[in-house]
Amino acid sequence: MKLKENSRTIECSDASPLVWDEDDLVEPMTGRRIAIEGQLPIRAFFLGYPFDRGLCFRGRDAFWTLAYDNRGTKAVLYKNWKEHRELNRSYYFAKAFDYPIALTSIGDGRVVIVHCPNSYETVEIEDAETGEVLGKKKSDEMEFHSRLSVSADGNYLVSAGWFWHPLGGAWLCPVRAICGSSDTYMKEVGFSFGAEIDAAAFLGNEHVVVSSTNGVVNEEAPESGLGPLQLGVWSITDSRWISTAPLQEPTGTIMPWNEWVISFHGHPKAIELATGKVVHVWDQLDSGKQIGSIELGEPPPPVIALNPRKGMFAVCDSRRITVVSLHASE
Repeated sequence: MKLKENSRTIECSDASPLVWDEDDLVEPMTGRRIAIEGQLPIRAFFLGYPFDRGLCFRGRDAFWTLAYDNRGTKAVLYKNWKEHRELNRSYYFAKAFDYPIALTSIGDGRVVIVHCPNSYETVEIEDAETGEVLGKKKSDEMEFHSRLSVSADGNYLVSAGWFWHPLGGAWLCPVRAICGSSDTYMKEVGFSFGAEIDAAAFLGNEHVVVSSTNGVVNEEAPESGLGPLQLGVWSITDSRWISTAPLQEPTGTIMPWNEWVISFHGHPKAIELATGKVVHVWDQLDSGKQIGSIELGEPPPPVIALNPRKGMFAVCDSRRITVVSLHASE
């Protein structure tokens, strides 16, 4: 397969953090919906707090948005653009690492928040509507949870966080196990304690893509660990690596798509999963130098929005939003 792409720009000098709702960009902090083609709309409202990240999820009967302070403790949940309730996370080292939070649906379509409201080391799943806690879990495979994501089918959770002092790690767990069910065939998996983990993200519902830095934690990595500067694709159903490949540099934030992963360290770049080969670089876009859940780089990353289901991403600078659409061809 060959990777093809096209880019378009939206003139915008005041973009706040963006998320994708299907083919449109949404600003959870202002209520503004930005179509890729069309005029830039006026902001609908302003939140009285400097939130710098957001999420959205379209449930069966509502559109949920969530704004949060990535290096703080505050978050706010909106339902159909009306404030629903405030959220918090543990204060402990909150200014040092990315906020652990995800907004998704599980089971019969119930919309839930996955976060760590009471302890940095315990992940909790709660009903978005009512706040009812559906389950919680503390694991030896992860200490400081961060960068939470849930597979599109709602079955699995990945946490790409860290251990004291600090060491980047990643942890995969069935959602049913967090909610207290024992009738799950897959046990939790820790990807830590080989090389230090940089990033982890789902590729579809059955695979997780994991990348490592050049920092070595243990010379003899466990079966689920990676060597330094490696890119791996883990099969959830088979509980094994189906490919590992060398990297030339850290990936930073990643967006797996099809046969590639988009890395956002320095400039967005497409890396072939099977070989680790860089096949395309968007060198006109600066996407920051964040590594892991702690090191933001200088300056911190710009506004970036990822849409792995559609194969799209957006990167902002002080003047415009650049939207990239990916395509695969024979």
